[in-house]
Amino acid sequence: MMRASLLLVFSPLLLMQALWVKWRTPRLPEPKGARCGELGEGPPLRLLILGDSAAAGVGVTRQDEALSGQLTALLQPHFRLHWRLLAESGMTTPQTLSLIRQEPIRVDVILISLGVNDLLSPIGVQRWLSATRALIEGLLQDSPGARLLLTPLPPLGAFPGFAQPLAGVLQRREARFNQALKQFCRDQNACQLLPLRLPLTSDALASDGFHPSASSYRLWAECASQVILGQHTSGCSSDSADESGQHLANLV
Repeated sequence: MMRASLLLVFSPLLLMQALWVKWRTPRLPEPKGARCGELGEGPPLRLLILGDSAAAGVGVTRQDEALSGQLTALLQPHFRLHWRLLAESGMTTPQTLSLIRQEPIRVDVILISLGVNDLLSPIGVQRWLSATRALIEGLLQDSPGARLLLTPLPPLGAFPGFAQPLAGVLQRREARFNQALKQFCRDQNACQLLPLRLPLTSDALASDGFHPSASSYRLWAECASQVILGQHTSGCSSDSADESGQHLANLV
C-alpha cells in the first residue's frame, strides 16, 4: 500500500485539497516583542524555546500573549531566568538542526515545538525520527545536562480546515508520528513528551483556524512550567482539566 506521505505528493485530489487549504488559510505574522531576556529572582535557569510558528507565537499579536511571554511570566517568580526564543514559521526538524549547528547553545531547559511542517511534507516517519534524534544529540552536545521537553503533534485531521480524504491521511500520519515520538522520548533520559491536547473550539484557535489562541498558549505555558517546576509527576493537568479536555497539542 502506498504511504500516506507519498499520497500527499502523487494523489491529484489530495494535492488539490492541500493547495485549496493553503490558499484559503490566512497567513498570520509572527508577533512583535522580545525574543530574549533576563528576569526574575532565585536560582539561575537558562531556557530555550525552539521550533516553528507555534513556538514563535503565531496567532497572537504580542509575544507576551504567546508561549514565550506566558511561560517566562510563570517561571519568573521561581528563577533568575535567562531565556531565548529561537523559532520561525515553516521550520522543519532538519532545518532546525541546520540552524542550531551555526552556534553553540548552552541552556538548562529546552522546550521544542516541531513536527507539523514535517508531517505536511513528503518525509517519512523514520527519516523524521532520524532528524529528531540528530537534533537532540546536537542540542545535548552543547548542553549535556539539559532537560528537553517535546510537544506532541496536534490532531490535524480533526482541524476545521481539513476535509476528507485529506483529513484521514493527516490523521493516520499524525498517529504514526506521535507514536514514534512517544517511544523516542521513552528511550531518551533527557527527553520528556508533554501530555498536551487542545480543544478545537473557536476560542482555542487563532483567526486562521490553525494556530493557538492566547488562551491555548496559556495552557501550553502552564503545562510546561509545571513540568519544569516538578509540580506534577504524571502529567501537566489536574483530573478536572482532564475531564474537560483542556490540554494543548502544539500547532505550527
